[in-house]
Amino acid sequence: MKKLLFTVACFVSFYATSFSQVEKQIKGEAVSADEKKKLEDSTDGWKFGGIGGLTFNQAGFKNWAAGGTNSFSLLFNARVFADYKKRNHLLQMWLAAEYGLQFTKGDQYKLRKNADRWEVFAKYGYRIHKPLYIAAYADLRSQFANSYNYTDTAKYVISRAAAPLIFEGAIGLDYVPNKYFSLFVSPLAAKVTYVSANDIAALNSFGNFFPSKIKKEFGAVLIATYKQDFWKQNISILSVFKAYKNYLRSNQDPFDASLARESKEHYRKNIDVDWQTTLGLKVNKFLSASVFTHLIWDNDVTFATDNPNLKTSKVQFRDIIGVGLTYQMNYSKGKGTKAKKI
Repeated sequence: MKKLLFTVACFVSFYATSFSQVEKQIKGEAVSADEKKKLEDSTDGWKFGGIGGLTFNQAGFKNWAAGGTNSFSLLFNARVFADYKKRNHLLQMWLAAEYGLQFTKGDQYKLRKNADRWEVFAKYGYRIHKPLYIAAYADLRSQFANSYNYTDTAKYVISRAAAPLIFEGAIGLDYVPNKYFSLFVSPLAAKVTYVSANDIAALNSFGNFFPSKIKKEFGAVLIATYKQDFWKQNISILSVFKAYKNYLRSNQDPFDASLARESKEHYRKNIDVDWQTTLGLKVNKFLSASVFTHLIWDNDVTFATDNPNLKTSKVQFRDIIGVGLTYQMNYSKGKGTKAKKI
C-alpha cells in the first residue's frame, strides 16, 4: 500500500478529449469570450457527441548495431457522451471503448492484444444547493476478447469477455463548483464482480472463491473528475480518480489460503484505486497526439508467488503514447430546437 501511495503521489498523467463551445450571434457580431463562457454555464438542454481515434506505432531496424526488433501496433479508442442540464437536474452518460493489437517480428505468437476495455457510465444529480447535488451513479465494465499470459512455451487464458464483469453503483453527494471539477462522495456504494467463465472463475483471481463466480462488496466510494482545455482548445486534459473501500471482511483470506478468515492486515489494505488520465495535443481537425495513463490497485486481483498458498496484489500501470487520426463531433439541443453542431 505504501508503494501505491508513493506511486500516486509521484504520478503525472494525461488525456485527450474535447469540450463543446456555445456560439451565439448578436446583431451580426460575435459575443466575447467571457460571454461565451457564461452561456456555456447557463445553457439548458442536451449536449452530446464523441471522439474516436486510431493510433499507429511502428519501429523498424536494419543493420542496426545496437539491435532491435521490428514491430508495429494499432490502437482504436472511442468515447461518446450525452449530458443534460435543466434547472436543478443534471444527467451525465458516457460510453468508452478501446482495443489494441501488437505485431512483433520473430515472436512465436506474432499477434498479441495489448489493450481491451469497454465501460458504460451514467450519473444523475438533483441540486439541493448551488454547487451541491444529491446524486446516484451506475457503472458497468468488462472487455471484448480473451487475454493471455505468455510464457516461452505456451500461452494461458487469464480473462475473457464478461469474465470479469464489474458493476458499481452508489448514492451520495456530488460537489460541482464549476465546469472543470466535480467530487462525488458516497458512504453507500455497492460493487459486484461476476466471473462468467468456469475456467477463469477457478483461478480465483478476481476476488471470488470457486465454485462461486461472484464477489460482492459494500462500502464507500470517492470519485474526483477534472477536465479542462488550454491554448484555444488545442490542449486538453481529462483525469478521473476513483477510490473504493470495502466495509465487508471476507470469510476467506484472498492472499493466504491457510487462513479461514481475512486477516485484519489484509482487510485494512482492501481499498481499490482506479486512475485514468489523458492529455491530448490537437494538431488539426483529424490529427492529434496523446498520452494516456491508467493506474489500478485492486485488492481482489491477486498474483501468484513462489509459495503456492500465498498470493499478492500489485500496482497495475500502463501508458499509451502515440500520434493518430482523430475525429470528433459535438452537438447541443435545447427544448423545441433542432440539434446544432458546436
